Amino acid sequence: MNTLIITGGQIDLPFAKQQVENGSWDCVISADSGLNFCREAGIWPDVILGDFDSADPDVLQYFREQCPERIRTFPAQKDETDTELAILHAIRAGADRITLLGATGSRLDHVLGNLQLLLPAMEAGAACLILDEHNRIRMTRDMLTLRKAEQFGRYVSLIPFTPRVDGLTLTGFVYETEDFTLTAGNARGVSNEIRDDEARIEMKSGILLVIESRD
Repeated sequence: MNTLIITGGQIDLPFAKQQVENGSWDCVISADSGLNFCREAGIWPDVILGDFDSADPDVLQYFREQCPERIRTFPAQKDETDTELAILHAIRAGADRITLLGATGSRLDHVLGNLQLLLPAMEAGAACLILDEHNRIRMTRDMLTLRKAEQFGRYVSLIPFTPRVDGLTLTGFVYETEDFTLTAGNARGVSNEIRDDEARIEMKSGILLVIESRD
């Protein structure tokens, strides 16, 4: 099941609308102030959830009147963020692919928190992407092949999510390596580029954040 989650960070309206319209979504979930974008873009989420402390009250009232059965309200004092609630809902519903829009922006605490949420999605077997107009971010602990014709941007950065990633082998990149140990605390994996038609990331242990970026 291919699930789109729209949450309350920074959203570029034309880019996000294009992603919504071009995707084949089985389920669309709005988390808290992601609802503001849904109203502006004319999107009707299948599930609307959150504590709604940052959603526009008029927008929330509109959806309460139009589709109250789709709304799930949570208390403001809770352990999970609204984005985390959305991911957990998607996993329980059987999502095997999740895309997050609105998961980046000026609130770096939220950005870092949302990067953490890629882990439970991966552990549940769901391929999860954080997407904005400049970045496509995913997490992997397995081999990953990137095709040049499908790349999101010019740059590919590999950031260790675990303290170390052992046996890292990169082929098809401008900067290649074999059986390398990438450790936290340096920027060794930043700003690589795909050289061949396909580039491959392999590792023996550890978890990587793979960030495809464009200026």
